[in-house]
Amino acid sequence: MTNTADDELLVAWHKFCDDMKGAIDHVVDPKREVSRDERAEGVRHTIRLMAMQLEQVFENDDPLHPELGWRYPSKMGQDNPDALYQTAPLDLTHTYRLSGNVGSVRSLGMAIMTWTFGTAPIRQLLELDGADLVTDSNGEFEVFFSSQPAPVDAVPGTWFELEALPTRMLVRQFFADWENEEPADLHIECLDAPVPPRLTSEQVVEKLGRAAGMSAFLPVYWTEFGEAHMTRGEVNRFAQPLETVDTSGLGGTERQAYHQCMWRVADGEALVLEFTPPACHYWEIQLGDRWYQSLDFINRPVTINDAQAEVDPDGVVRIVISPADPGVANWLDTAGIADGYLTVRYNLPESDPIPELTLLSVADLDAHLGPDTARITPEERVARQRSRRRAALRRFRR
Repeated sequence: MTNTADDELLVAWHKFCDDMKGAIDHVVDPKREVSRDERAEGVRHTIRLMAMQLEQVFENDDPLHPELGWRYPSKMGQDNPDALYQTAPLDLTHTYRLSGNVGSVRSLGMAIMTWTFGTAPIRQLLELDGADLVTDSNGEFEVFFSSQPAPVDAVPGTWFELEALPTRMLVRQFFADWENEEPADLHIECLDAPVPPRLTSEQVVEKLGRAAGMSAFLPVYWTEFGEAHMTRGEVNRFAQPLETVDTSGLGGTERQAYHQCMWRVADGEALVLEFTPPACHYWEIQLGDRWYQSLDFINRPVTINDAQAEVDPDGVVRIVISPADPGVANWLDTAGIADGYLTVRYNLPESDPIPELTLLSVADLDAHLGPDTARITPEERVARQRSRRRAALRRFRR
């Protein structure tokens, strides 16, 4: 015989399962024009999001005992393959200390925001760059976040007085030189927290409901977000600036300029992306699939950044997107699919150039690129990819 608490747990679990069924039904909708294998990838994407939400809600959801958790793979919302993403819950009625070492990663960004994705626009309370931190000669630092005023002895630039709101910290570590840059080593702690008790049945019911809601919402949201590019005619074409979407309310950083569109390339074709890089802290270009997640950047060259790309003598970066390796150094592999989404990021740019996209036959590729575009042999490609794979897995301690 079960008691009321047991009944509530069962109801919550069954609702979670029912909500996930609805999310899978949306992904495998036969009206969506994707292949059977791409639908299967959509199912995997939904399972990834479910696992991400369950881990966050059950293992990293206590603002009195926060942990800067990360997940591998963290594939959602056209995630950046150069990134290590970390999050932690904060309740700013309390005071927190973030400490550690900034490492040598190209871009270290920290944001504190309301975590209201899916229910209300996200509010960004604070954005910090690694360069904003007061460090010693070894890169060590500590900063404080609180709704209380800074104490009189606080070191300038180390105390941030913020609204007393429930929030989440998001850390973005972007690696340009995958092989050589060292990650920041970060630790977050609440300075006035008691020892945590075990979860109650009421808390488990609430957490299951929250995880179910987001697990079902996210795959639907990002699928439809991507398909809006088709509706707007943004296929192998980037929108002009006035057409672009403000991503700050989605949790995107205001320190970056973004350009996104759908790419579509058939066998025997190549899509050439050309741009003159702006003066900026860092830039990156990546391919994603129809579920608005990154492609397999561990095992394939599906992303490129300013530390990896070859620049032609005229100052233009030319990148070839195609199913087959054209022998061009700047090649992005379409990974066996016919279309997906393309993202360009400029970090702290002084200007915001829109890259040009040209679809042509592979037979016409050499004439379009010219003799000065850097080439690479198959053996060099294999060696380069082996090095990239080892470096990417090292980032995730795998």
